[in-house]
Amino acid sequence: MLVLNKTPNRRESIFQIGLQMDHDKSDENNTAQALDQVKQKKRGYSDFFAWPVDRQLEEWAIVDSLKESLEKANAGFFNSLRARGRGNDPPDCEAILYEGGKLGIEVTELVDPVAIMAYKNGDTSQQAEWSEDKLIKSIAHRLKAKDVSTNLKGGPYDVYMLVIHTDEPILNFDYTHPILSEYPFKFYSLISRAFLLMSYDQKYQCCPYIELNIKTRT
Repeated sequence: MLVLNKTPNRRESIFQIGLQMDHDKSDENNTAQALDQVKQKKRGYSDFFAWPVDRQLEEWAIVDSLKESLEKANAGFFNSLRARGRGNDPPDCEAILYEGGKLGIEVTELVDPVAIMAYKNGDTSQQAEWSEDKLIKSIAHRLKAKDVSTNLKGGPYDVYMLVIHTDEPILNFDYTHPILSEYPFKFYSLISRAFLLMSYDQKYQCCPYIELNIKTRT
């Protein structure tokens, strides 16, 4: 079992696990060099979940964060999580439902690209504004973009889940929950469950999440 530190320093813990999974990179010099590489590639804005040197490990860790938060709330419903790997996606990950079915999991990010560019251009004080309308439309856009069964690999999946992760400064649980908790999103043909996962919040001692109110067309 992989046990990760779910504090804001968990990215280093995740990377240490990644090195353990690759024996060719297990010595201290390679570890230090790889950590330096990560720091150089970090975009600096809204990147709590980002792990630029290993996208596969990043996606697995995001879903694992949701899994831990669900279990903390006694709402867990899957285990045996694994990344499918490059070339075997979509979906990015898969797991086993508690009742024994197969769960497909796609991962996507909610972030304002304008704020990223401003940060890269030196405006480190820039933070994206997220109105209720912008938040809902942006999530609906991610849902629509991922609700595509073309080129779907693996399966068949009893449940197909989308995890939308965000580290936008304003998009914490206290701001998003009143907006999203009862908002009715449209019908989707592939996605049967969807979650907004936010970065670690000291107040809640976890990465908070909201299950989106979506409907599946049968």
